[in-house]
Amino acid sequence: MQCLEFSIPPLPQFVTAGHAVWKPGDRHFARTFGVYDLLMVTRGTLYMTEEQMEYEVGAGKLLVLEAGLPHFGHRACLEHTEIYWVHFIHGHPAVHVRQEDIPWSTLLSKGTVEDIEPSSQQRMYLPKFSSVDVQTLEPMLRGLNDIHNRLNGENALQLHLLLTELFAALQAECAQTSEPEPSVRLAQAAAAYLNEHWRRPFERAALEEELHFQASYIARCMKKHIGKTPLQYVLHLRLEEAKKLLGGTVLGISEIAERVGIRDSNYMTRLFTAKLGMTPGAYRQMLRQKREGQETETPEQVVDRLGAFTDSR
Repeated sequence: MQCLEFSIPPLPQFVTAGHAVWKPGDRHFARTFGVYDLLMVTRGTLYMTEEQMEYEVGAGKLLVLEAGLPHFGHRACLEHTEIYWVHFIHGHPAVHVRQEDIPWSTLLSKGTVEDIEPSSQQRMYLPKFSSVDVQTLEPMLRGLNDIHNRLNGENALQLHLLLTELFAALQAECAQTSEPEPSVRLAQAAAAYLNEHWRRPFERAALEEELHFQASYIARCMKKHIGKTPLQYVLHLRLEEAKKLLGGTVLGISEIAERVGIRDSNYMTRLFTAKLGMTPGAYRQMLRQKREGQETETPEQVVDRLGAFTDSR
């Protein structure tokens, strides 16, 4: 299945929503406009073409028409056809990706108390054209339409929260379309175990006992599907926690190393330097200088800097 990948944040923004029953003979008009058009059919069939690709959107199917691409109804409805639609915008074009190629388990860098900009690594996924769970999605689409029809200052936020719930449910559809292969399941199980025990000394034997596979095979599965061996995964978690402690506490390097499960502070310094190109002390000093520089910025300078960040994306 093809999915659409959106970089987040920011999340896509709501424009409008609607619900209608089209009579036999009705068809979608031709247009090209700058919003995404999410269509879900609950009965009947909608016949749509987008940039020379024809879709028969039958009952229980969803199609996302993309911003900037021409689309039109290439055939009239043959029966009463019930549809829900949601229009939304996003600042960047979506990327097509196969469902099986989505890197669900890829680790992302955590934010720290010193960050003033969101991570650019996060992604959201929606099915391009797929059968979906109507029983789950229809109440959300009906709720969006109901709130939109009586929109006021009190319920406007609820409209956007419900849109986010819809996106989360659709992303779950992407994740559940196919049963992951055994090696994927093993990699995910290993990651889940390590997420709970990363502060403990890393032991291959304990991993083998928990998962009932040889450590070498577990490592191959994790490297293939997550991009890191078990030890690399644990070290990533430890260094991410160390970064947070360096920025948010006054703890010494040795104490931070102990807290993140690295008994030798010199070893942590070598790992930290290899990953970030600087020692823990230099990283803390950089954060301190950055914080002091921000405290002296004028409001106009802050606006200019954030504006430049937005333009660069």
